[in-house]
Amino acid sequence: MRKWLILFFALTATTASAAPAWTWTDADGQVHYSDRPVPGARQIDLAGAQAFGGAAVQTTRQASSAPTAQQPRPAAGPYRTIDILSPTEQETLWNIGGNLAVRVAFEPGLQAGHRFDLALDGARRNLNTVNPQQSLTDVVRGSHTLQVIVIDSAGTEVMRSPPRNFVVQQTSVQNPNAPLARPPPRPTPRANGGN
Repeated sequence: MRKWLILFFALTATTASAAPAWTWTDADGQVHYSDRPVPGARQIDLAGAQAFGGAAVQTTRQASSAPTAQQPRPAAGPYRTIDILSPTEQETLWNIGGNLAVRVAFEPGLQAGHRFDLALDGARRNLNTVNPQQSLTDVVRGSHTLQVIVIDSAGTEVMRSPPRNFVVQQTSVQNPNAPLARPPPRPTPRANGGN
């Protein structure tokens, strides 16, 4: 009986992992995923279970309300790439004291009249700057995402970078292996006064 249960769960897991998923990008540039199709979505068939270090095989098909309808492609932005040089993807930053150093690069360079903002965890910091090196404050411990949002002179969003994922860690003073933690002082031996 036990062998049959194991076989049943193995087959069920294989079937579930092969279920299709749908992805699309909305007008604001946000990527969405669903188990149901919407007009303009691409179907992603995930072959095999998701695992660390493995690449999922994906095939795409165009979803539409009418099978022969051609969906318009979004226009390319004025920049080939908007790259966040620092922090790097999946980087773990230790003991930054809440201050995150950010470096960005644009290809081609930032155009006249364009500025950029940074969005930390989806919240815009409204920097309105052209300086490629910035510092964000109040970045607490945990997992974060960072995006560069290019805006024109009217404040309208022109283009957005892909999200960059990173982690902030803080050394705990309660950790016995922490360099700041000191062992309690040892009692000093008393000299025997000839009692």
